[in-house]
Amino acid sequence: MSKIEVPASLAKLINAPAFSGDAVGRRQRSAWQRMAEDIHKSTSVEDLLQARSRAEGYILGLVDAGHLSSKDMERDYVILSLVQRRKEFLTKLLCEYEY
Repeated sequence: MSKIEVPASLAKLINAPAFSGDAVGRRQRSAWQRMAEDIHKSTSVEDLLQARSRAEGYILGLVDAGHLSSKDMERDYVILSLVQRRKEFLTKLLCEYEY
């Protein structure tokens, strides 16, 4: 079975948080992957902002629970910069097609 190609920006977003290798970490990673895919697949700014809010809440919850470090600024930068790039792309696309 061949692996599906994952765009580089989505792969970066999926791999931004470092989850543990145990069953809990695998479950957290799977939930995060679905949220990252929602961000990546957003087709409107409103959808993107909603997906970002869910992802942000999830990360903050994991930080509050002690599963992720509150000092991982690289992770936060990767997430925020990729969401911003997606927002800029969608805004440009929507302006070009006059939506």
